[in-house]
Amino acid sequence: MFNWLRAKKSELFGAELAALILELMPKDVALNESKRLSKSNYAKDKMKKRILQFKREEILNFYKVAKLLNTFKWGLKDAGFEQSLTDDFTKWILINLQSKGD
Repeated sequence: MFNWLRAKKSELFGAELAALILELMPKDVALNESKRLSKSNYAKDKMKKRILQFKREEILNFYKVAKLLNTFKWGLKDAGFEQSLTDDFTKWILINLQSKGD
């Protein structure tokens, strides 16, 4: 029962994903669109691998997913990323966390 509410690993994973974005994606708006898209896709490829690994290691419920996404989103917001980019990445992570295909 109480394992259901233990979300520390999920929070740490959300912070890890945010750190990955900070490392791979510059928040510089002067970047042209094709370069930005290329960096975004590269970051998503890296995150996809980690998400699949995390899903194999951890049993996720809606509470843990919410904590993970909240930590991720605030990590990007606090770093100064645009709201639209933050929302797009957060939605993308949610879709990949919920997908059944590994």
